[in-house]
Amino acid sequence: MSVKDQVKSQDLGITRYQLFSVVAASFSSVNCGWNLAVTNIPGTIITECLGMPQHAISGLPSCIPTTSFIWGIAVGSYALGALIGALSCTWFSNKYGRRWVLLYSNSIGLIATLVFALSVNVTMIAVGRTIAGIAQGAANGTFTTYVVEITTVKARNSLANMTQMAVITGIMLASALALATLEPPLWRVLFAVTGLLCILSIVLMYLCVESPRWMAMNGRREEAMGALLRLRKGANVSDELELYCKGGPAPKAAEEEEEPKVAASVMDLVLGRTADNLRHQLLLAVGLMFFQQASGISAISFFSTALFGTIFSAKDSTSDVGKPTSPQILTVVLMAVGTVATLGGMILANYWGRRPLMLVAHGSMSVFCVLISVGSVVAGLSRMSIAGVFLYFIVFFIGPGPLPWAVPNELTPTYATSALMAINNSVCYVGIFVVGLTFAPLSSVMGGYTFLLFAGANALAFVFFLFFLPETKGMAVADLVKAHSTGIHNVLRTNRKTTIVAQKTLGNVSCASVV
Repeated sequence: MSVKDQVKSQDLGITRYQLFSVVAASFSSVNCGWNLAVTNIPGTIITECLGMPQHAISGLPSCIPTTSFIWGIAVGSYALGALIGALSCTWFSNKYGRRWVLLYSNSIGLIATLVFALSVNVTMIAVGRTIAGIAQGAANGTFTTYVVEITTVKARNSLANMTQMAVITGIMLASALALATLEPPLWRVLFAVTGLLCILSIVLMYLCVESPRWMAMNGRREEAMGALLRLRKGANVSDELELYCKGGPAPKAAEEEEEPKVAASVMDLVLGRTADNLRHQLLLAVGLMFFQQASGISAISFFSTALFGTIFSAKDSTSDVGKPTSPQILTVVLMAVGTVATLGGMILANYWGRRPLMLVAHGSMSVFCVLISVGSVVAGLSRMSIAGVFLYFIVFFIGPGPLPWAVPNELTPTYATSALMAINNSVCYVGIFVVGLTFAPLSSVMGGYTFLLFAGANALAFVFFLFFLPETKGMAVADLVKAHSTGIHNVLRTNRKTTIVAQKTLGNVSCASVV
């Protein structure tokens, strides 16, 4: 088949090598989910020396007694490390490439594994979690950008949600393996698995190509061509490569300027020093992650075992050492349900769209938070509270779980994606830290009524996204940038215009409409 007769690369869906590269890169986000959840179930075993008195094995203590507040700081230090990683990765990602960050951030993660293995006090655990956070914070944000930049428009509709799929998979695996390592000091084995995930990620990333968009933006045309030929096997990539080398859509007139190839920094975005007006994209990047965390997901993810413990009787909430309790088992089931729901969300996002999913999800989560609250405080309604938790979890991982990672990338030109995702990720990790540190004391004061606060936050999220979140499904990045780089605006007034553009894009994907 001649080059002329080949299908254009922009018309392709998911190819095998695209899928392999996305899955290979996703192990960094699996590791992120692993470290988020690894302290959930064994927390009381580590800090309270449950089942047996404290003893040493080869000089390492079987448990590390500490207060719940200090343990909360140690757990939350992961989010602080991730914040540092997310903010610092922008410069490295722009200068050395997305693949480079994914490779070397996992090398940093191996240091955290060594600290975990040799921990003799809670300070060492906090240091280990901080280092792990730096590694996964840098990798997790870069992964989303990498996925968007190596996939076609059609493939992006599904694969852009892989970040949350990978994170919830890590959470589920950590929770499941925790049930088999409840007896001290097996929690050290649980913590060390993060090193295995780092090694696996490094090996697989050596088999992947660098982002062709990043290489084209940095003048590495031949290498970008080689990467595209592997990612779009059997297709004509010449038009797509030309667009990447220009850094944006083909200009309509000679006097129009091309998109600049100078990468934007975090301060450029915050101070508005970008060629495009990206204020709306910045508002969404912050708002999406703020409401993701304000919705209460971290409270359920971090404290699900303790939450179920308040619902079950004391007999069901305790067991012999090494044997899982009912709340612990239910936590693993909850994470498994979240994994399946995320897969369902990836399918729904491809057919239904981002905006409807976010609106329906946050509206439903507000109702489910009320059910959790009522079931927790009214005697005899504990089953309603459990049902509320599961329904909340399902709906969250259909919309507010995966989409905040994907949507900002879909609205932003290549030169600003790394900086915008650094801000997006930073808001996420600050939220995780704040909720992780404050939920336990807040719950001790307000009891089951705490979830009414989350119900209110989800109601506010519904209103916010109703006015500010545009639809991005099936649209080229260039079209979205053009439609929404006009400052902060009410998308209800622009939805009709962007819908028409989307229909044209899907009906006739052209060289000038795909980035």
